[in-house]
Amino acid sequence: MGIVIPFLAGLALMLLLMIKTKLGPFMSMLLGAFIIGIGCGLPAGKAISSITTGFGNICRSIGIVIIFGAVLGDYLDKSNATQRIASTLLRIAGKKRADVALSATGFLVSIPVFCDVALIMLAPLVKAIAKKSGQALGALAVGLALSLLTTNTYVAPTPAPISIVSILGMDLGESIFWGLIVAAVNCMTILAYCRFYLEKKPQGWFQKSDTAIMTDMDEPESASNNERKGQPSFLASILPVIVPIGLILLATTCKMLRVQNEAFLSVVNMLGDKNIALFIGIVTAVALLYRYLPREEVFKSMNDALTSSGPVIFITAAGGSLANVINTTGVGKVLADSLTGMALPYLLIPFLICGFSKFVQGSSSVAVIMASTLTLPLVQSGMLSPVVAFIAICAGSGFGSHVNNSYFWVFANLFGYDTKTTLKSLCVGQHVMAFTGLLCAYVLSLFL
Repeated sequence: MGIVIPFLAGLALMLLLMIKTKLGPFMSMLLGAFIIGIGCGLPAGKAISSITTGFGNICRSIGIVIIFGAVLGDYLDKSNATQRIASTLLRIAGKKRADVALSATGFLVSIPVFCDVALIMLAPLVKAIAKKSGQALGALAVGLALSLLTTNTYVAPTPAPISIVSILGMDLGESIFWGLIVAAVNCMTILAYCRFYLEKKPQGWFQKSDTAIMTDMDEPESASNNERKGQPSFLASILPVIVPIGLILLATTCKMLRVQNEAFLSVVNMLGDKNIALFIGIVTAVALLYRYLPREEVFKSMNDALTSSGPVIFITAAGGSLANVINTTGVGKVLADSLTGMALPYLLIPFLICGFSKFVQGSSSVAVIMASTLTLPLVQSGMLSPVVAFIAICAGSGFGSHVNNSYFWVFANLFGYDTKTTLKSLCVGQHVMAFTGLLCAYVLSLFL
C-alpha cells in the first residue's frame, strides 16, 4: 500500500490546481501525472516517457475523430441542419419530452458506435434542441452523454462487455439480453436524475470554462443563421449523421455475424473505420448542405472547426498521459489485490475491483479486464453467477469516474463546462448509473 498514499496525495493536488487555480486542466494534469509518477517510485525519465506515450496514444486513438467530428458538427450547425433536426424531433416528441428523445437516441446509437464518437457527432444537435425546447443545456447534455454510456457499458459489441464475456466464458447472447435490460433501467434512472435534479438547478450552477467564456464573447450577435438561405430538408440534415453511424454499424454487424467473404469484409471494415466513416459524413454534408451556406463559408467552416478542436484534443490527450502514468505505477493492481483479500459480500468484489481500478487509471477497458480476471475464480467455484458477475463488473466501470477519463474531457470541452461543473454533473451521474447497475446485479443474484 506504500504507493497508494503518494497516488492519492498527487491526485488531490491535481484536482486542487484544476478547481482553485487558473493553471487550467491541461497543465494541471501533466504536472499531476509527473508528481504521481515520481511519488509512486518511477524514475523521472520513465515518468516523462509515460506522459508522452499516453499523450500520443490518445492523439492516435481519437485525434482525427475529434477533428472530423468538429468539422461535421460545425458544418451541420452553420447550414441550419441541426436546427432542422431539432425542430423535427421536438415536433414528434414534444418540447416537454425533448430529454426523452435524446435519451432514446443515445441508448440506440451507442450500441454500434463508440460513445465518444457519438457524443462528438450529436453535440450540435443537443445545443439546438436546448435552444428550441427551453430546457437547460446542461441537463440535456448530461442526459445524452450518460445515455450513450448505458449501452456502451453493458451491451456488446463494445469492447468492455466483449472482454468480460470472453474472460468469464459466458454466452454472448445471454450477456446482450441482460445487458440491454440493465442498460434500459439505467437509461430511465439517468432520465430521472437529469429531469428532477439537474433541470431544477439555477442557470449559474453550470459554470463555463474560461476558454468557453472567451469563445462566447467572440461570437457576433448577428442575425440568426435561419436568415441566410433557409433550412435544408430533414433528410438532407440527418443523412450526414446517419451515414457514418450506419457504416460503423455495418462493420460491427459483419464482425458479429462472422462474414466469410474477405473482399467484402475488407471494404466494409475500411468504410466502417471511425475516421473514414466520419470523413464520409463530412463529404455527405458538403454535397447536401453547401447551398445553405454563403459561398465564402463553405470551406471556412472547416477551418474554424480545426481551430476549435485543438483544445479538446490536447486536454483529452493530457488525460491519457495521466492514465498511462498511473497504469505504469501499478497502483491499480495493489488496490485490486487488497480488495480480493477482504471479507466482503461476493457481489461487491467485482464491483469494487472494477471501480477502484477505474478510479486509479481511468480506462474502463483496463478496469473490466482486471476485475474479470480476479472474479473468474468466484464464478468457477459457483459463488457468483456469470450473469451477476457480468452486470456487477459493468456497473463498477462507472464507479470512481473523474478527470483521468478521456470521456470527461470530451464532454467538458464540447459543451464548454469547467472541471467542477463536469465533476458534479456528469461524474455524479456516472455514479448514479454505477449504483443502479449494482442494484440490478443484486436483484438478479436473488434469482440466478
